[in-house]
Amino acid sequence: MPETKYAVYISLFYNVVGMLPFLMPDTVKDLIPGIKEQECPRRNKCVETVDFTSAKIYLQVIVGVAVMYACLIGIDNRKNGLLAGLGCFIFTMGKHIVVDGLIPPPPVMVMTAVTLTAVAFGPGEWGKRVFVGFTLINAFTFITQPLMVLNDTFPSIVAGSDAERNGIWFLEVIALYNVMAAIFAATPNRALGLAYSWTAVLPVLGKHVILDKSGPPAFMIVLNFVGVAVSWYEVGWANLKPSAEKAMQSGPMKLHAMIVGTGFVPYLLVESIGLSFPMVGLAAIDSSYAYTGATALLCGMLTIFCSMVAYLEYTGQMEGKLFALYHYHLSVVVTFWMLQPSTSDLGKLFFAAPLVFTAWCVYIVVTKDPKTD
Repeated sequence: MPETKYAVYISLFYNVVGMLPFLMPDTVKDLIPGIKEQECPRRNKCVETVDFTSAKIYLQVIVGVAVMYACLIGIDNRKNGLLAGLGCFIFTMGKHIVVDGLIPPPPVMVMTAVTLTAVAFGPGEWGKRVFVGFTLINAFTFITQPLMVLNDTFPSIVAGSDAERNGIWFLEVIALYNVMAAIFAATPNRALGLAYSWTAVLPVLGKHVILDKSGPPAFMIVLNFVGVAVSWYEVGWANLKPSAEKAMQSGPMKLHAMIVGTGFVPYLLVESIGLSFPMVGLAAIDSSYAYTGATALLCGMLTIFCSMVAYLEYTGQMEGKLFALYHYHLSVVVTFWMLQPSTSDLGKLFFAAPLVFTAWCVYIVVTKDPKTD
C-alpha cells in the first residue's frame, strides 16, 4: 500500500491553517448573518449576548478538536499523537476557564483527565482504547443531549432559542471531529484511517451546506472533497489478502446479495410502477417523496442495477475490495438521507442495513487484512 503523503499535508493545512480564521470573533458574523453581538440597555454598559458568546466559544472548541485530529495525523508515533491531541483539548478548556471564566462540562473534564492518564501510563493498547471510548462518548452525548451540554457552560440558553439552534450546529461539528479522531485512532493503518475518517465528513458537510444553508467557506468545502479523493487514491487498489477476501465473500457479500435480491429488488420494482409496501414504502418513510415519471425511471433503473449487483455478489464474481469500497461511499449517501428532516425514524431503521454492512466490511479489512504501521 503506498505511503500517504499528500492527503496528510492537505489534512494538516485544512485542520490547522484553515481553522485559524475561526478564532476571530468576526467570523461568527460571517457564519451566522444577522446574529446580535451586544445588548445595550439604557444607562447600562453594553454586554455581549449569550448567542454571540456561545458561538464564539464553540468555534474555539471546533478549532481545538480540529488541531487535536491534526496531531493524530501529523505525528507518526501513535502515543505521542494522542498525548499531543489531548494537550490541545486541555489547552482549549484551560483557556475557557482562565481567560473567559467559563466552566466546560464537568463530565468532559473528568473523562479528559482519565483518558490522559490512560494514554500516558496504560499498558499496550489500553490508552488508545480509552481515547476511542472517550471521543465516542463525547460525540454521542453532544448529538443526543445538546441542550444539556450547552447548559453546562451557558445555563441561560433555553430550548427553541437562536443560541440553542446555533449551538446544536456547532456541537455537530465538534461531535464529528470526535468521531473522526476515534476512527483514525482505532484503524491500525494510518492511510486507511485517514481515508475512513475524512469520508465521515461528507454527510455532515452536506447537511450543513445543503440543508442548513451554512457551513465552512467555499474553498474549505472544495478542500474537503479533494482531501477525501486524495486519501482514497493514496490508499490504493490493492487486492485483499486471501483470508480477508474469503471472509468478505462468504460473510457480508453473500448475505447482502440475498437481502438485496429478495428484498430491495421487489421493493424498488413495486415503487417503479407507483405502488408501495405498507409502512415502509418510500412515501411512508420520507414525507418529501412523490411518485413522478422521474422517480419511476430512477426506481426502475435501481431495480435493474440492484439485480445485477446481487447476482455478482452471490456468485462471487465481485471482488471483496469493490464490495467494501462501494459500501464505504454508499454509507455517505444513506447517512445524508437520514439527516434530512423529511426522513422518518422508521425509514432510518429500514435503511440502516448499508451502515451495518459497512461496519462489517471495516471489521474484516481491519482484522483480516492488517496493514499496520
